Amino acid sequence: RQSMKRISVQLLVVALGAAFLMTNRSEAQQDKQDKQDKQGIVLQVDGLKTSKGTIYCALFDKAKGFPAEPERAVLTVKVRPQKNKATWRFIDVKAGRYAVALWHDVDDDQKMAANWLGIPKEPVGASNNAKGSFGPPSFKDAAFEYRPPLFQQTVVLQ
Repeated sequence: RQSMKRISVQLLVVALGAAFLMTNRSEAQQDKQDKQDKQGIVLQVDGLKTSKGTIYCALFDKAKGFPAEPERAVLTVKVRPQKNKATWRFIDVKAGRYAVALWHDVDDDQKMAANWLGIPKEPVGASNNAKGSFGPPSFKDAAFEYRPPLFQQTVVLQ
């Protein structure tokens, strides 16, 4: 009987210790998540005509290649829209001048649909909601200064 009590107490101590460790781990994970939620370059697209397809986003730190050469971008991301909007975050980005180019591949064929003049048939956009005249927007018009920890912007695709 005495050994049963001892085993029960030991099990209780082990269970409480495990619960304590799990609680500390959860709090640490939550703290890390809270910190990540307050840093980086966060972009949001609202008012999409459809939630179909994929939004491609490229973060550039130089004018060369902007916006048509995503392979020259510092970072790229693909996002699936939900409820006619999408949000994403570039994390671990150094302070500096950046511009973002976006394209909504509505038919998910991984190709920018364009007419015979090269004008996009699928929604496109850029940071600062920059627009080009007789062509894409310039890096200069789309550029913004990122000063950590956080930059947020809503972009309209047209």
